[in-house]
Amino acid sequence: MRKSIGFILLALVLVILPLSVDCGAKQFTLVFESMHPATHSRVGTPAPVVAGWLDAVERESGGRIKFERHWGGEPVPAREALDALRLGTIDVLAASQLLYSGKIAIADIGIMPRNYKTFTDIFDLWWNSPLGKIIDGVYQKRSNVKFMYPQVFAPENIQVSKRTKKIRTFEDLKGLKIRAAGGMANLSAKALGASPVTTASSEYYTAMQRGTIDAGIMTTYSLESYKMWEVCDQVVNPPIFNSCHIAVFMNLDTWKKVGPELQKVMIDAIRKMETKIISFIHVDDARIEKIAKEKGVEFYTLPREEQDKMWKALEPVWDMYVDKCTKQGLGKEAEQVREIISERFNAQ
Repeated sequence: MRKSIGFILLALVLVILPLSVDCGAKQFTLVFESMHPATHSRVGTPAPVVAGWLDAVERESGGRIKFERHWGGEPVPAREALDALRLGTIDVLAASQLLYSGKIAIADIGIMPRNYKTFTDIFDLWWNSPLGKIIDGVYQKRSNVKFMYPQVFAPENIQVSKRTKKIRTFEDLKGLKIRAAGGMANLSAKALGASPVTTASSEYYTAMQRGTIDAGIMTTYSLESYKMWEVCDQVVNPPIFNSCHIAVFMNLDTWKKVGPELQKVMIDAIRKMETKIISFIHVDDARIEKIAKEKGVEFYTLPREEQDKMWKALEPVWDMYVDKCTKQGLGKEAEQVREIISERFNAQ
């Protein structure tokens, strides 16, 4: 009888002890902000992309990490968010690195011509070459933030207005008023011989409808999200920005505070999701392209010789990238990044 009671007590201790350890494990509630609205079709809550990573981290950490989620540039305006992140006002930020290019331009490669041929290349180079360490190292030193991972979202093509003569050669792009989002996108439009018109995504439809622009550098999903297929009837390939990504940042002090175990949980979570994210983007773009074609949008691919002319015209954009980084004291790092990206792009 005494032996039975002893075994029961031992069993209870073995069950209760791990529970007490778990209860004593430190928990963190991190303030997350995205510059995009929660309704964004590609990087909002409907997609298994940024929100999917947040969910995975909460799940895989066993609840030790929870995110207080804010969307649409709240609680801090998007252009001020990197400074807020540096100071610890927020803990995690999903935003376009181009917003902060005036101070740190090293990650502008995420939305540039001839960057990555595939989304797989983005992740492979980030984790398995010096690329990720170079870019992350710059942000850690310059802004007290960790560049957690590149969040892939789309290629960007040239979309042509119904008012505009259809594109058949590289020369047809010259002289057009092309919508661009600023920064390297504007420089790319200039390199094509076009006139860049900086236009917010929310104003894109109206600008094309009114003839303020003849074409735009934009994503396939914008055809559906902004109903661009109502005012655009041609998409020109190959994408001028082949495979694009934004950034997911974390305050460096927060990163250190959560410790190695939870750091691994966060990185492992995105690594496990890479294939799912890429598949989602391809399937969703194919779905949208099918609908767009049914609505009369032509998807036209420039002949090979015309593509070569386009890529040659865009080469100086990379020189401008290096020059911009050099003025920020990041010339060496920019040259290294350019070499890594160029070697992979040209090898395929």
